[in-house]
Amino acid sequence: MRTSSNNLPGKSGYYIVVFILSVLAIHCKSGDKKNSIELIADDSRQSAIFNNLMQLTRSAVSNKEQEDSLAFLILPVQASCPACRNKTIDSIAEHKNDLPNNHFIIISANGGYKSIRGYFQENNKVMPETDKLLLDSTNEAHRLLLYENKPTIYYSSSRKVYKKVAAIPRTVREDLREFFSGHRMAP
Repeated sequence: MRTSSNNLPGKSGYYIVVFILSVLAIHCKSGDKKNSIELIADDSRQSAIFNNLMQLTRSAVSNKEQEDSLAFLILPVQASCPACRNKTIDSIAEHKNDLPNNHFIIISANGGYKSIRGYFQENNKVMPETDKLLLDSTNEAHRLLLYENKPTIYYSSSRKVYKKVAAIPRTVREDLREFFSGHRMAP
């Protein structure tokens, strides 16, 4: 039995594969343009996020400090992509002695001190010991919906969170620069 060249069994499958790959390529390219910064305008959401941060940090942030401008960096060490996690760990180790007083770092994981410290050791870094670095060994930040598998930074003033920065590989350096130094480089 002969088949004509127009009715080859694999030809339609080829076009389906090409179509799927084209859709994926377009989707991935548009994902590169995603902005990591979200400004939070809803008053009730601002308060709810701040309250979740206070629940997570427990008594580390005094009532007086809560009225001030604050910044919180949450590093979910197990959930973050390796590139973002490693850059964040490098920045934490680099800035351990010059972290602004109103900035807090929360390292979130399902594991204790040794487990979390292991991520620093993988990067040949020593995990800093400071009252501004808090360990969330029960991954409470995830239950409080404070991150989605990436380093996340919150900025607040007067008990209201006004800005959320969810670092992505394309923006993580500038996101961390802003957290540690207070400014971004010009684009």
